[in-house]
Amino acid sequence: MIDLEERVNRVFNPDLRPLVREAYRCYASGSARGAIVLTWTAICADLIAKAQILHEEGESHAQALVADVERAQGSVESEAIPIMLALERSVLETAEKLELIDFTQRKQLERIRDDRHLCAHPSIRPLGELYEPTMEYARAHLAAALEAVLIHPPSQGRKIVGSFLKHVVDPGFDYDTEYLTYTFFDRVRPSARSKVVEAAAKFAVLAIDDPAIEIEPEQFADRTAKCLRSFAERDTEVVKKAVAKQMARLETAEPAVQLQALGRLGDLPAFWASLASPVRNLLNTKIENIGNRAPYSEITTAEAKALALVAHPELRSTLPALTEAFPKLWVIPRAQIIEQSPDPYFTSFLPALLKDVGSYDRGQQVAEKAVLPCAGFLSRPDLEQVLTEWNDNDQCWGRAMPGYLVELYTLTGHLGDGRRSLWTPILDDVKGDERLFNLIASGIGSTETTG
Repeated sequence: MIDLEERVNRVFNPDLRPLVREAYRCYASGSARGAIVLTWTAICADLIAKAQILHEEGESHAQALVADVERAQGSVESEAIPIMLALERSVLETAEKLELIDFTQRKQLERIRDDRHLCAHPSIRPLGELYEPTMEYARAHLAAALEAVLIHPPSQGRKIVGSFLKHVVDPGFDYDTEYLTYTFFDRVRPSARSKVVEAAAKFAVLAIDDPAIEIEPEQFADRTAKCLRSFAERDTEVVKKAVAKQMARLETAEPAVQLQALGRLGDLPAFWASLASPVRNLLNTKIENIGNRAPYSEITTAEAKALALVAHPELRSTLPALTEAFPKLWVIPRAQIIEQSPDPYFTSFLPALLKDVGSYDRGQQVAEKAVLPCAGFLSRPDLEQVLTEWNDNDQCWGRAMPGYLVELYTLTGHLGDGRRSLWTPILDDVKGDERLFNLIASGIGSTETTG
């Protein structure tokens, strides 16, 4: 059941909160008639205030309403009252044009208006008897008013979508899930909320090249995919519906777009909820083909993102080719895949990666892309195997690699100080190189020095 008191405290317009609280107090004290009259009063005041804000922002549909309010405010009482009565009759129609409410919400608010008239003018009933609204009616009307208008900012459907897209495309975009959901989901009317989610889904699934979007389509798609994840935490169903609307277009999209969508959204349940089996099989075949490439073949970032889904147990069942393709690839593509989504799943593969390193450059890439990003997931036996293969392969000692050994020690702090002993074989082997020995020993906090 809706928590009325909590929503009353979320009323957008601070000037109206006392009025809405008064309506709630009437309901709580058993005065249904008073609650309904005050609820309708709050609705009118709220919509007028929001129309004035939109008028200041250049919204033409708000001009007539604002002009009537200003004319009433500048008139004597006998002239002002008819103006405001006329405005009251048309305020819901204007609010719908302004996209402050939708058709269904307008009908809900019209019922509140009708009941308000019955409460305020009991003589309009056929026999003049007093209208006695029930407490259930009063509660339902207050809840409808809060959900439809009172708790929301003056956001219009098309404008809130535009604001969302501008935020995501901004060069300084910072993925802050709390801000995103608060601004473009929690504080947005349901109809506008759906439009925002659908816009995010369209770009995330299809990576559309829109001239109005001033960054690369793939980059914008990656950003909107992050937003979809945040929205899904609030409402899984609305995200599922939004993604489902794009699936027909994905089925006929270019192969590169299909693979990008898999890598970008493959860990989102909404992606699989409406993906047809033939498309699922096609994606599995694509992954299988990547794994069957000739030795030393490169892979693209999109392919790396797709194969990184192997870390998800449920996707290893959905796309069985993931499990077979990953180990078939040579050392650098495997490191690139791990880099996309470091995960405990990959820790068992790290020793083999270090063993397969064939040059200083490759060793540094494996450390940067795979070993260090997964360091926080290593168990003590995992770490021991990693250090053994690192020490045994002379191609893992070039350039920044000694410094990375020290960084690995720092990143495995969850294993405690006892892990320091695992570096002893390495220190024993480099005792002949004073600079290298002291660099590693001091870096891991060892008191032993040479020279």
